[in-house]
Amino acid sequence: MTPEAVSPADNLRAAGMVALTMSLFAVSDTLVKTLFDRLPVGEVIALRGLMIAALLVGFLVIRHRRLIIGHLLDRIALARALIEVAVAFAFFKSLALMPLADATVILFGSPIIMTVAAALFLAEKVGPRRWAAVLIGFVGVVLVAGPGNQAIGWAALLPLSAAVLVAVRDLITRFVPKTHDSTTVALTTAIAVSIGGWLSLPLGTIGLAGAWLWPTPAEWLVILLSAILIGTAYNTVVIGYRLGEASFLAPFRYSSIPLAILLSWSVFGDVPSPIMLLGALIITASGVFIFTRERQLARRAELAEGG
Repeated sequence: MTPEAVSPADNLRAAGMVALTMSLFAVSDTLVKTLFDRLPVGEVIALRGLMIAALLVGFLVIRHRRLIIGHLLDRIALARALIEVAVAFAFFKSLALMPLADATVILFGSPIIMTVAAALFLAEKVGPRRWAAVLIGFVGVVLVAGPGNQAIGWAALLPLSAAVLVAVRDLITRFVPKTHDSTTVALTTAIAVSIGGWLSLPLGTIGLAGAWLWPTPAEWLVILLSAILIGTAYNTVVIGYRLGEASFLAPFRYSSIPLAILLSWSVFGDVPSPIMLLGALIITASGVFIFTRERQLARRAELAEGG
C-alpha cells in the first residue's frame, strides 16, 4: 500500500505545530527552573503533575472523549509512565544544579541513544550512515557533558541519565496499542509522575530531600503556567505528527535548543561556552540525520511492500 502523500502546506502547518511544541517545553522548563531556588524538586513534580492531569481530564471532557480505564491502566502505558517518573526527577534535578541550555542539549542525545538501543534490543538493522551519525553524536554529547565543560561537573550525569531513560521510554512507546487515545496515554503519565512526586514528601520530612514549603501565590502561578504549557504541548505534538511527515518535521524537534540557549542566557545569565555550542550543533546535526534517515528507510519499505 502506497503511503498517503502529504501536501507542502500540511507539512508547513505541522512544522509550526512541532516548533510550537518544543517552544512550550523550553519555556516550561525555564519557568520550573525559577522555582528550585526555594521549592524542592519532588514538590514541584507532584503539584505540576496533578495540574497537568486535571487539564488532560478537562480536555477529554471538552472533546467528548470517553476515558477507558483499561487504556489508562494498560501495562505498557504504565511501564512508560514509570520511566517518565524517573525522567522527571533526573531532568528537574539537573535544572536545579546546572544551566538550562546544557541540560537541554544533553537531553537531546536521547535519539542517538535510542538508535543504539533499537539495534541492540529490538534487532533493528542500522546501516553504516546511521552508525556514523551515532558516533558523531556521542562526540557532541562528550563535548557538552565531559570534563571540558567546567560549568556543570558531575551534574551532567543527571540529564545524561534522563536521555537514556527517554530513549527507553520512546522504545516502550512503540508498543503502546495504536487504538489507545494519545491523551489517555499522557494522562497515565501525568498521574504517575504526580504520585512519584508525592512519594518524595517523606524524604523531605526526614531531611533526605528539600523540605516541602507552601508555595507563594507567585509560585502557584508559575506551576500552573508550566502545567498549561505542557498540557498544550502534549496535544500540539500529536496534531503536528498526524498532519505532516516525520522526516520533514525532524529538524523542528531541535528548535528548542537555540531557544533554551537564549532563555538560559537572558533569564539566568548563563553564557554558553564555545565547546557547549559546538556540542549542541553536533548533537542537532546527528539527531536530524538519524530521524531523517530512519523515515526515508521506512518509506522505502512501505513502497516496496505496496509493490
